[in-house]
Amino acid sequence: MIGLGKPSGRSSDFSNVKTFLFHLFIAAAALAGMAGCAQIKKPAAQARAVPTGLRFDQVGAVTLFPGEPCTPQIMFNFRSAGSTVWLGAPKQETRILTEAAKNNRRVHVSGKWRHGAQSKCSYVEVTRAEITR
Repeated sequence: MIGLGKPSGRSSDFSNVKTFLFHLFIAAAALAGMAGCAQIKKPAAQARAVPTGLRFDQVGAVTLFPGEPCTPQIMFNFRSAGSTVWLGAPKQETRILTEAAKNNRRVHVSGKWRHGAQSKCSYVEVTRAEITR
């Protein structure tokens, strides 16, 4: 016990406490790191399967996709009329959609529905995007 042993043992006890605290700190840091990773959630796949090739033409708000998509083409979430649609876009439209997402602007998006490799992975391949007023 600390304080009840011989004076020569105090140095050893202090060293043991320092080692214990060091290991406790390392364990806490590791747990905090794992907890941080656990908070990243993959968005659930869209429940509705839309036929490939069907036209899409809506106005709404766009945000950057916050996770790992079911297919690499998906880069944006598009919200309109109470639903969220995943968007994939070529370079020019990506610039427009990114600007709209950063500035909280509404966009008019046209495109075609496509399917990813996974089941229930429907997204819109954007053919035209323009910021609305």
